[in-house]
Formats: sequence, C-alpha cells, structure tokens
Amino acid sequence: MEISSIFLDLIPYLIPLLMIGVGTDLDIDSFKNLLVNTKSSLVGFLIQITFLPIIGIVTSLFIDNQSISIGIIVIMCAPGGHISSMYSSLMKGNVALTTSLTVITQLIAFGTIPFWLNIASIFNENIGLQVQINSTELLIQLLYLVLIPVFIGMAIKHYFPQKALNSQTSIKKVFTVVTLVIAIGVPIELRDIIFDIFRSSSIFVILNLITIFIGINLISKISKISEEDRMGILAEGTLQNFPVAAAVASLLGINVITIVALNYFLISSILVGFYAVYKSRN
Repeated sequence: MEISSIFLDLIPYLIPLLMIGVGTDLDIDSFKNLLVNTKSSLVGFLIQITFLPIIGIVTSLFIDNQSISIGIIVIMCAPGGHISSMYSSLMKGNVALTTSLTVITQLIAFGTIPFWLNIASIFNENIGLQVQINSTELLIQLLYLVLIPVFIGMAIKHYFPQKALNSQTSIKKVFTVVTLVIAIGVPIELRDIIFDIFRSSSIFVILNLITIFIGINLISKISKISEEDRMGILAEGTLQNFPVAAAVASLLGINVITIVALNYFLISSILVGFYAVYKSRN
C-alpha cells in the first residue's frame, strides 16, 4: 500500500535536527549511570534490544497485512522514546536509568534495527520480499540519520556548553511540537485510510503492551532488581521512539509503518500515562 503524505515526507529532514538536540543533552553521567547500576542496566538493555524485538517478530506472524506486520516489528525495535523519562518520574522510577537506556539504545539503533529486520525476514519470507533494501544500506542511512547527528550535538555541548544548556528547553519544546504536528496532521491528511490501519493494528499494539508489561515485571522479579529500577525499565520498555520508527519507514519506502508507529505512540502514551498517574498517587 503506497501512501503519499506531506507530513510523512518531512520526517527524514526533521530527525537529524532532533537527534542533534538529543546529543546536546548528553554528558558522561549518562554513561556512568549504566556502570554504577550494572545489573539493572543490563536487564533494561537486554529487554530493549532482544525481548521487545522478539515480541514484535512473534506478533508479526499473526498479521495478514505485511506492511502493518513490518510496522509492528520496526516500532518494537526502535529505541526508547524521549517521553519515557517523564513517565518514569511519574511512576517513581529511576529516571537516571531510564535516560541512560534511552541514550545507549539510540546510539546503537542504526545497527539493531537492520539486524532484527533481517531476523524477521527469516521467519516470515513475505517481509523479506517487501523490504527491498540492502541491510548494509539501511545501517549506513540510519548511521547518518541518528548516530552522526547525536555526535554533532555532543560536540556542540563540549565546545559550547552554555549554549547547549540554554537550548535544552527550546529543543524539548520543538520535539513536542513536531510530534504533535505529525500526530494530528497525519490523521487529518490521511483520514480516508488511517482508520482502517489503526483498527487493524490496535489489537496487536495493545497485546504487545500487555506482553511487555507482564514480561518486564516477571524479568524484574526473577532478576531481583529494585522497585525504582523496575519502574524505570517499564517506562523505557513500553514507550518506543516514534520519530526513529518513522525515519525507518521513510528509508524503506513504506509509510504504513509510520502510521502503525503513530498508533503505538498514541495508545502507549495514553495507557502508560494512566498507569503513571496511578503510580504517582500511590
């Protein structure tokens, strides 16, 4: 299914700018937190780069529409979203852990997403047929789209620390506005077809969220990490990165992926938001 959208076409140009903003927010403490809290960091990291993609691949086997199937896989492979830190705070989670996991998964997303798409194509040959792109090419494109802009942002912070600090509030506002514009603009622009895609993907999005919630709680219990760390990982694991998933959709030339990712973003933000508010009051 080919979809033409002005809003979706803008995404590849916006992502590098947003990633530069992410880079200006990074410092050595973001990485130190992973070393200080080793066990919880490892648990959260493995959940993000293995457990979630496997859930996406398994779910995709039960979806007839291959574009939606690929969309589910991509959003489950995307790194944690920027709002996860806010939700982690509301849930009384370890915000430093959540932030650090978001940072590290974003830095390696250029490699993990192509890897898991290749794995998915082994189990579902239709995915391999539809994703007509060399994995090395996708890796390189994501490298330019995600990793290099982050390093540029880090360089700006290193050489112009005060300017980087002063820009953080504006960057977060821009990120929020861009996400809202896409979240509102795409449904309006594609109102004739978006309902069917939302309807077809919503049940799988909700099932994935339930599976993630149960899985993270079970893994946290087995690994015996603290309640604060569990909440931080839960926020990180349930709130995926919509802009990165949308960028992958653009690189693959399958805009349905963006709509599936948008649906996941909206549903997860609402459901996890209710849970976060509940936890903040208890």
